[in-house]
Amino acid sequence: MKNILILYATNWGVTKQCAEMLEKQLNQRYTVTVMDIQKERPALSEYDVVILGSNIRMGKINRAMKKLLQEEAEYLSSVPTAVYLCLGYPRQFEEYAELELPKKLTCSLGVHCFGGELKPEKLRGIDKWIVKMVRNSIRTQDFEESDTDHHQLPEILPENIVLLADKIKSLN
Repeated sequence: MKNILILYATNWGVTKQCAEMLEKQLNQRYTVTVMDIQKERPALSEYDVVILGSNIRMGKINRAMKKLLQEEAEYLSSVPTAVYLCLGYPRQFEEYAELELPKKLTCSLGVHCFGGELKPEKLRGIDKWIVKMVRNSIRTQDFEESDTDHHQLPEILPENIVLLADKIKSLN
């Protein structure tokens, strides 16, 4: 039985929610450990598969996660590894992945976009104000009819979580 680590970093809970959704897809077949890197940093060598998740905030991956990715890139490239990013605008996923992930990191299980949410009720302070502004902007903008994906607010993409789970299950 494979021992899987899902290590995440989150600001407002979306990346954690995605980690828990992925865990539910895997925990019947594997031993799955879910951890917040901002609370503890586990020994990666104790796991057969490593899944790393981070939010994107202000165009950047969480600092603690970025540090781990840089320091452990060589090791992570030698074991089955995946990275997932949570962001409100999937169109920018490839750009953020290219800019924020270390060039020397190779993820054999890929880099995935799990979407994101703009829910101001989960936020405080300036973040709450910014999210309200962005949501109002999305709702009131006059988009081209062919640009239908801009008419909807960002949301988690459960189908992408299932795709990663299936990829992990195919390792057997």
